[in-house]
Amino acid sequence: MKLQINKIATIFLLLFILIASSSFAQKLPDPVGYVNDFARVVSSDISQQITAICTEVETKTSAQIAVVTIPSLENYSIEEYAVLLFEKWGIGARGKDNGILILNAIEDRKIRIEVGYGLEGIIPDGKAGRIRDQHLIPYLKTAEYGRAYLSAVQAIAGEIANEYGVELSGGVTPIRGEDQGSGAGKLITILILIFLVFITRGRILPWLFLGAMLGGGGRSRGGFGGGGGFSGGFGGFGGGMSGGGGASGSY
Repeated sequence: MKLQINKIATIFLLLFILIASSSFAQKLPDPVGYVNDFARVVSSDISQQITAICTEVETKTSAQIAVVTIPSLENYSIEEYAVLLFEKWGIGARGKDNGILILNAIEDRKIRIEVGYGLEGIIPDGKAGRIRDQHLIPYLKTAEYGRAYLSAVQAIAGEIANEYGVELSGGVTPIRGEDQGSGAGKLITILILIFLVFITRGRILPWLFLGAMLGGGGRSRGGFGGGGGFSGGFGGFGGGMSGGGGASGSY
């Protein structure tokens, strides 16, 4: 009898989480470009520089980079918010999942780099952590928000261009060093994937199974193919999904 009560309580708890998460996802903002400065901390000049880099990256590789600032996380963890936003916007190309989200909650002083499944071979947890530590947090600590995002986007763009064998206009350099993610990062990835299954009502499962079957080849080349995209600026995100990897931090 006690076991049955526990099962019922667990079911109600999961239903509550599902309903609450779905309701919150509906309140998330819609994208306005590669730079989505909802907290209004980025100058127009830096926003244009970031947009130019992101446009060139997408045109030459089909990968998409999104920068998002928000005032507050509204009592969600930055990992939960990043996954929900990534899922709603579909950053990266559908089937290639080659998107990256840089999310900064200004009042909470939290930062997250969320990596699409197709780019986890290029930017694993360890490398995402170095980009966070070297390019984001030093500037965020001094409230130089625009410089932080520009520096991180340049580093990410350099990694993508280097992997795909294309040249970008300038100001992009791959990050060097050990690429292995931590055990804690892998655990967070698993928990986020479980959370995704609940909030998407299982819609993510076919993509997870497909990714698992094709994971070896996809990860070695970053999961994206050639040339697609457009040169005329932002035209919307392509339906990509997060792999749950990346790096979070406070400053």
